[in-house]
Amino acid sequence: MREILVVTPVYNDWQSLALLMDTLENVAVAHALQIHLLAVDDGSTFQPEVDLPGNLRIVRLARNLGHQRAIAVGLAVAQTLDLNVPVIVMDCDGEDRPEDIPTLLAEYDQQPGNIIFARRAKRSEGGLFRAFYFFFKLIFRLLTGKSINFGNFCVIPPANLKRVVYFQEIWNHFAAGVMRSGLPWKSVSTARGKRYAGRSHMNLVSLVLHGLSAVSVYIEIVYVRLIFAALILIGLDLAGFLVIVYIRFFTPLAIPGWATNVAIGLTMVMAQALFFLALLSFVVLSYRSAKMFIPAVDYKEFVLDIEGPKK
Repeated sequence: MREILVVTPVYNDWQSLALLMDTLENVAVAHALQIHLLAVDDGSTFQPEVDLPGNLRIVRLARNLGHQRAIAVGLAVAQTLDLNVPVIVMDCDGEDRPEDIPTLLAEYDQQPGNIIFARRAKRSEGGLFRAFYFFFKLIFRLLTGKSINFGNFCVIPPANLKRVVYFQEIWNHFAAGVMRSGLPWKSVSTARGKRYAGRSHMNLVSLVLHGLSAVSVYIEIVYVRLIFAALILIGLDLAGFLVIVYIRFFTPLAIPGWATNVAIGLTMVMAQALFFLALLSFVVLSYRSAKMFIPAVDYKEFVLDIEGPKK
């Protein structure tokens, strides 16, 4: 019987967690799996009104951190358990389908050194979410030069788990953090499941913050790209001044007063670009000198208790 560990964040969604565990049990029976479950209570405001099995580990956080950081804490706790088994990261609401775990494990068996992500081939969200997701991927590609089309649902090899928890990038966005880490990964196509119960806690503001968190993982690359954009803008301004001088003194096309007005406009644009360039430079230097937050080391600051079996 094959053992795996499932790590999932929970925020007031205890009914969904209970349904997830029932579905995981069915998958375990059908595919000869022994599933350990580690749920991260992300500062829930009420405790479960449903029965949860005694073999469930629950990590109680001191406050709500958001599901990305809850995942980071869960993985940091998972690597202390020394189970040495593949780790499945998934949401508990049913949109990440337990039935797809065998597909991820099959791909993992083919490439055991890779982190295998579930890429949703078919989405069921409304038009607003799809439009936001399209523009998010476009902006993410422009700012970082990378493409991202998957979420948290994945399988992590035990050897990679011990490394991924030392990357500060997963604190803000798990999937983008893995991409940034340089660890090998691959994605496989899956379908999106239906939510088990209740309503999603994600709203438009949460989605925007989630997208910005993904971009923040590549903040140094974004800064460098913006610096080059500012330098290009300054170069275009200088070229514009040369064009003004040429037209003003070497052609009969000049209109009285136009050169002064255009030169003033170009000067204002150049001044703003120079200010922006200087500001970005100082921000980059400040960011690189800041203390790193390492989930494997610093997660204990947010953990109140770990309930359930320790091994």
